[in-house]
Amino acid sequence: MKVSEHYTKEECRKVLDLDESIRFVGRIKNRQVVAFVRREESEPLIDEEMGNLAHYQASVKAHMEEMFDSQLGKTNWMITCKELVKMITLFLDDGLLILSIDNNGNHDQVIQKIQKLNTQF
Repeated sequence: MKVSEHYTKEECRKVLDLDESIRFVGRIKNRQVVAFVRREESEPLIDEEMGNLAHYQASVKAHMEEMFDSQLGKTNWMITCKELVKMITLFLDDGLLILSIDNNGNHDQVIQKIQKLNTQF
């Protein structure tokens, strides 16, 4: 593992530790997951192949959002609420931070906690 990958995984761990409702945290750069952590007691809801598709979908949605930046301003974050889980995408200067949280988790509080972190991803 490269030093930068280790550092990124540590930063993902900081986010995971912010709230008990967070199940998964991943960092995407150049449309590739470069680091992720999962809460040990959280059973994955999808297999690895579907997980990779979900990460790719987040990247595609983010790219589509960028088409509107010049007219509407940059996108800060977006959320998809499913029956079993909420998926949050935060837009960073050089990629994305993706999370899944329990469906009953307070996504506004989770996002606020992340924004208060003094962390460079």
